[in-house]
Amino acid sequence: MRGGALGVLLLVMGSALLAGCPTDEFLCSEGLTLCGGNRCVDLSSASSDCGACDVACSATEVCIESACRCRAGATLCDGQCVVTASDPSHCGGCAGAGGAACSPEQVCEQGQCKDSCTLADSKLCGRSCVDPDTDAFNCGACGNVCADSRSCRGGICTYDVVAACFNTGQVVGIQAESDVKGPAMAVGTSPLTVARMQDVLLVLDASSRLLQARLIDYGELEARNTTGLVPNHLLVEEPYVYILNSTSNTLQILQRKDAPSFNHSPQFPKGVTLTDVGSVNFGANTNPYAFALQGSDAYVTLLGNLQTDSSAGGRVVRVSVADPTRPVITDVFKLPTGEALMPFQGRTTVPAPAGIAMRRGWMYVALGNLEPGNFSVGGPGFLVRIDLTTREMRLIALGEECLNPFWVVPVGERLLVSCSGAATYDRNFNLIDVKGTGLVLLDADDHVLDSLALRCPEGTSCQRASAGRFSVVGNRAYVGDNNAGRVFVIEVVGDSLVERRGLGPGAAPPLLVCPRNNGPSLVGDVIAIP
Repeated sequence: MRGGALGVLLLVMGSALLAGCPTDEFLCSEGLTLCGGNRCVDLSSASSDCGACDVACSATEVCIESACRCRAGATLCDGQCVVTASDPSHCGGCAGAGGAACSPEQVCEQGQCKDSCTLADSKLCGRSCVDPDTDAFNCGACGNVCADSRSCRGGICTYDVVAACFNTGQVVGIQAESDVKGPAMAVGTSPLTVARMQDVLLVLDASSRLLQARLIDYGELEARNTTGLVPNHLLVEEPYVYILNSTSNTLQILQRKDAPSFNHSPQFPKGVTLTDVGSVNFGANTNPYAFALQGSDAYVTLLGNLQTDSSAGGRVVRVSVADPTRPVITDVFKLPTGEALMPFQGRTTVPAPAGIAMRRGWMYVALGNLEPGNFSVGGPGFLVRIDLTTREMRLIALGEECLNPFWVVPVGERLLVSCSGAATYDRNFNLIDVKGTGLVLLDADDHVLDSLALRCPEGTSCQRASAGRFSVVGNRAYVGDNNAGRVFVIEVVGDSLVERRGLGPGAAPPLLVCPRNNGPSLVGDVIAIP
């Protein structure tokens, strides 16, 4: 057994060890402690058993490194975690230490004592003025505290980020900043990506199904739809859902037909009713891979069938979706080929467009530089920038640390690109070597500011990484791993990339979100929840 499979084997062996289990009848895997005779608990992060069994944190606390600490948005005042933005006893800060105790007839709104709530989005809860759409301590209703340090988005408690675990058939929530990982929930068989629609999490599954789960806890719902073959990318633009089907070579459009009920929660207890309303076929062997929506247009990258016929790929297609029931192809951008791609000596390559993003009227495409027939890297990595007005194209070299560019996402005025690298696999698809995988940061003028390689430190060994799709929350990128089921956390600090959770020296370990006993584990996508 070679390469990345070794770490998986060690994980399996470790799971057979006994951790805090007094009998042979109930076993806990390594790192977990038996509580109450029937619960295996991570005492370092469980708010119900923090540091020891049955030691519970309060609603305004979260368990971090076995200790109850104030969760985001709360401040320690007089030994208690309080929300100084709305707490009338500690309004604007701890009373006597920058804050004030409001008089009995006053309320606290945005850290100020007032006679009444004045903001349009404020709701009075006791003597606190809160926004139930965003307040994690009064989410959707007074006193509804989001558990596990989750955020309140649109009046619904949910994690900031969701990872789709392709090989394990699960979705997993991650809370940004604290990087708290929620429980893995089974949804489908091979989830590729997800998207939010109202209080529902849409899950695109490789089994040619669009599944649905509750956004609050990812419990699977009854509603589902049939997609084309090998669905690959999913976007929601209310009331429409757009799906790319790679092997069927189609863009499929569905529409939500029912309206949410605001008289009860959840708004869609059985899921959203979606109906097919339109589609467009790009032609044989086009293999549409990713797309972006801008106004009434969808821009779709065509990867092409690199194994049999790459001639239909290497393009970006513009599709008018002004009338989603009648989508129509309106333009085709043929990407640079031949010597423009600067192939390595003795290699012949074709452009393999993957991720796509829009910024300041330009379109950016992550451009793989691959040999047809075997998907091997045959040249350096590029972004291609396309002026949508003049159709001018510019190739942007991403440097030696980036091979096979894969995904691109704006970070403010900057761009962040993931590079999956030149990978070598054994016959069992275990990753045994990889070069040029990581991230590249570009400034507003498309100059490379910094690059960060995802690799084991010199003189050490670890499971190799292959950077895939990612999402950005604030200045942090949550990057999926195409090999070992991990999520890396990379932060943009000034003009640099800092590995907060990864493989490099000084970084905390990556988040193991999709563990698997045997073989590779692909994080199909990592999506920020709006």
